[in-house]
Amino acid sequence: MAPGPSINSLPYEVRQTIYSYVGRQTNTPYRRRDSASTIAQYAAVSRTWQKEFVEPLTFKTIRVTPKRLKAFCHILASPRRRALVQTIRFHVFLDKYERHLDGEQETPTERQRSTEILTEALGNFFRVMTHWQKSETSPLGLDLHLLVESPSDLSPLVGKNGGPLVTGRALMSYLKLDLETLSIPVIDVFSGFKCTGRHLQPTSTLAIVSKLRTLEYLDVELNHDSTRHRDVYQRNCFAMGLEEHAKAVRVLSLRRPSPMLKPAPASPRQPWSDFYVHMRAFSQQCESFEFDDCIDAVQFFTPFLVGPVFEKSPRSQEVPLWMRLKRLNVRNSYMMKTPYLRVANRVEALASVHRVLVAIGRATSRMAELTFARVCQYVLADGQLEWFVLIYERHTDQVTLRVRGFKPSKLLLGAWKHSIAAKGLGIEVLYETKDPNIPEL
Repeated sequence: MAPGPSINSLPYEVRQTIYSYVGRQTNTPYRRRDSASTIAQYAAVSRTWQKEFVEPLTFKTIRVTPKRLKAFCHILASPRRRALVQTIRFHVFLDKYERHLDGEQETPTERQRSTEILTEALGNFFRVMTHWQKSETSPLGLDLHLLVESPSDLSPLVGKNGGPLVTGRALMSYLKLDLETLSIPVIDVFSGFKCTGRHLQPTSTLAIVSKLRTLEYLDVELNHDSTRHRDVYQRNCFAMGLEEHAKAVRVLSLRRPSPMLKPAPASPRQPWSDFYVHMRAFSQQCESFEFDDCIDAVQFFTPFLVGPVFEKSPRSQEVPLWMRLKRLNVRNSYMMKTPYLRVANRVEALASVHRVLVAIGRATSRMAELTFARVCQYVLADGQLEWFVLIYERHTDQVTLRVRGFKPSKLLLGAWKHSIAAKGLGIEVLYETKDPNIPEL
């Protein structure tokens, strides 16, 4: 009897079409939420299915815990499988705690225990990763996503979006590594690093980054921009250490921690402080730079507001030049949460938003390769949230400016037009808000 038809006999393109269709019905990135089927059941169809369809989706993102490191090594012993991995999610679990402790910060003893758990887990993980070679990893790069949390950190309460909230203990209990006992080897396989879950102190983040020699993408939390000694120290150490420990980073994304449960005053306005001087300096090596409230946009771009009306620049400070920057994303809020209130009223908020938009417009003249920028400023006043958004999109020799939520003043629009014209580009301005009552900035 002649053998039956095999999927292996089909052209590669036809097989890929079939894989795509099956993928949309299973627990792949295409999966519907109500689908109960799993991709694992298709592994037995044929060896070709397993290699071409199942494994690329199964191993694209790998989740591993400290207890599963041995299994991780066994499953990914093959260089072929290692080349399929694009993200490793290293999930570290801290100790559980009783529900009545949800709103209490960790005690010093408990914090020390969390430090020991994380320090040991990272040491073991990094030693395992020394067996990987850069040549074995995906041509798309390999990212490390560090997630640290206690199983008890999820609150029984539900947020506005329907998802579970985290406990007050999770928000208040920061993490740090024991830098004196930390022993992790240098590895060169990761091109990206992201940290989520419990807030990890920036000095500890830098300790990890210093061991990732080929790191190009960094996505982490800064400490709050407050007057607390710990926050000031951690922010300054991070900014000053980036140039030494993150020399290869080209994509930088910075976030503020979760909202403060115990409010602290905002830091005084110091645009020429060590933090802002070093952050401006480091950002000039980036191809993509993104930040939210953790960096005050007015202070960061103050060199472009220098003049009798605005600021006096120290003679030692040169105007930044972002030769590589292609993408910029800036988000700041006003009068929403401590310590990011920034102003006392809506009038002051709108004046500050105007300054930000003018400064960044001027700054784009120093960003020769810029292809996309999004500046989003939002103000909470009298219970109403107002959004002021300006988007810059470059297509070949033409720039499109999209304006939402406000009418740009002659000064503001002139700043952007002048910078764009200086680069020999055309400009089109699209006003996407039709409300005649929107403010002029």
